[in-house]
Amino acid sequence: MTPQDQELLDKQLRGTDNSAPEGVLMLALAAVFFAGMAAGGFLFAYTDEPPLRMAANDIAAHTSQPVPPITR
Repeated sequence: MTPQDQELLDKQLRGTDNSAPEGVLMLALAAVFFAGMAAGGFLFAYTDEPPLRMAANDIAAHTSQPVPPITR
């Protein structure tokens, strides 16, 4: 590469910035995250299986006496 070529290359690369703008990068990352969350919600929301029951819900539904609050 001749000195003249190097000068021309330096002039061309002087105005360029190699890093992407942080705001655009963060916006793209957030968009991909929320799109994945929405796609996962739609894919797994409609299944033939009944919803999973939590143990706490079963205990509260089958007790006949009120449960005293626990103080610590």
